[in-house]
Amino acid sequence: MPYARAPLYMLLVIGVTLLGFWPSYFGVLGTAPWPFHAHGVAAGLWILMVTAQGVTARWRWFGLHHAIGRASLLLFPFLIAGLFAIIDFTSKSYVAGNDPVRALYGGAFLIGLMIAVGAYLVLFHGALRHRRKVWLHAGYMLATPLILWESPFSRVLNGVVPALGIAGPQDFPHILSAILWADLSALLFCLAVRWRVGPRAQPFVVAAGFILAQMGAMAFLGNAPPVLALLTLLGRMPSAAVIAVGFAIGAATSWLGWQAGKTGARPGARVAKLA
Repeated sequence: MPYARAPLYMLLVIGVTLLGFWPSYFGVLGTAPWPFHAHGVAAGLWILMVTAQGVTARWRWFGLHHAIGRASLLLFPFLIAGLFAIIDFTSKSYVAGNDPVRALYGGAFLIGLMIAVGAYLVLFHGALRHRRKVWLHAGYMLATPLILWESPFSRVLNGVVPALGIAGPQDFPHILSAILWADLSALLFCLAVRWRVGPRAQPFVVAAGFILAQMGAMAFLGNAPPVLALLTLLGRMPSAAVIAVGFAIGAATSWLGWQAGKTGARPGARVAKLA
């Protein structure tokens, strides 16, 4: 099967996620806001699902692999709804003016999250559409954790790189700097996989395009008037409506992707090692 080292790659993702989010989420579960739980549970299950898919494919447990794949159709709407819950939390905090970080970077966070949502929709639809083509299917699924890699890894950078440390409000610009460095690491990883594997790693090129767009948009468009206007509008909408839209978009993507993949031949596969 493709990407024989995928389980090791996913273990790295799990480790960085636990380390990056320990101070703000895993270590304070009892006091974390509910949108953090909505996103954290759905995104955590998604990471575990992609990990399990890599393991079951590697060991040729195809019955379990297919069962988990079908379960992803149900999980995906919750993944997107969780992202919309964070969008809602960001916009509500910006409008209320009760969070200095989101007051400063609310627009950048919003546009970064919206690009992440678009990336997830495209990648998961691609995985479903090409589920009979093992290289494309595996690549699209394995690329999904890279879309929000910047979120935990940037927090790790803030904690371990002195130049990106945060000792007070004067260091808040380090938050965006760390996000951009984390995005750059994901971008370079995508390009390395494409160079190592070749044209069969096209899904990682798609992911690289979204990551590059996220970097540029967060760096230069966070304070654009249309972005701040949208942020304010979302902040005044009912939370249930915002999250319901996300769930509906996720459900539609699951259905459309499944329908698109109903035809097609299953080609042979060769094993590639994930760099």
